Amino acid sequence: MKVWRTFESFVKNKQVLKLGISNCYDLPTFQYLYETSTIKPSILQNRFYSESNFDVKLRQYCKEKNVTYQSFWTLTANIKALDTTELKKLAFKKGLSPQTLMYAFMMSLDGHVTPLSGTTDKMHMAQDVEVMNRIIEKNEGEEKILKVDEMKCMANILGIPDL
Repeated sequence: MKVWRTFESFVKNKQVLKLGISNCYDLPTFQYLYETSTIKPSILQNRFYSESNFDVKLRQYCKEKNVTYQSFWTLTANIKALDTTELKKLAFKKGLSPQTLMYAFMMSLDGHVTPLSGTTDKMHMAQDVEVMNRIIEKNEGEEKILKVDEMKCMANILGIPDL
């Protein structure tokens, strides 16, 4: 907590606007940080993969506390799922690549999930932005990119419990 208190002083001195933490996969640790801090973490940035059970409990806690969950290594850690016939068919049906479908899925989870894209490819960046725009439009009354049954299908392909 000593280091976090130093970080909090940066917010108080207007040197930074928000604080977050990365690579925190233990719910009690994150809860302790959140409950004992003066300046609450606004972002939890974790690798999104099966070995952490896709941070189901952490994401739920983040949602309850209005903390943004940022996933990284989202595509690389789930390469087998992206290569399944079922996911590829769903992506084709939606007019998306498997990768942008994965981002759409992530942004549709919990309402507090933001996948980080590490691409340097301009075409992939444009596709990622297009998916974000479609999700924003969905929030303004347009059709959802993924319906409930499609969300469950994606969760099943990935092996995410309790969707």
